[in-house]
Amino acid sequence: MNISISERAKQELVKLEVGGMNFLRVSVIQGGCSGMTYDASIDSTLSENDITIYEEEGLRAVADEGSTMFLDGLEIGYSDDLVTSGFRFKNPKATKACGCGSSFKM
Repeated sequence: MNISISERAKQELVKLEVGGMNFLRVSVIQGGCSGMTYDASIDSTLSENDITIYEEEGLRAVADEGSTMFLDGLEIGYSDDLVTSGFRFKNPKATKACGCGSSFKM
C-alpha cells in the first residue's frame, strides 16, 4: 500500500489531534456523480479488518479491507484557498472524476 500525505496536510491533521491513539480513517463509499467517493474521519478504535495504510512521524491512517483496493497511490493534500479549503484526495489510478472533484471511478 502506497499513499502519501503532503506536509501541509500533516500540519492540519496534527491540529485536528491526529497522533497517539487517534488516527485518520479513510474509506471509499458508493456515491457522487462518478460512482465512488472518499470518506475521512478521525478515529481511535481499530476493528479486525482495518489495515494501516500510512504511518510516519507519529501520524497513522487506516482503512477497512474493502477500501484498500481503491487507495493505493492516493495522495492526500490540503488547500487553504478561499473558495474550497480543506483536504484534497487525488488518486492517479482513477479513470474518471466528477467536475467538482468529490467523486471518482476506477
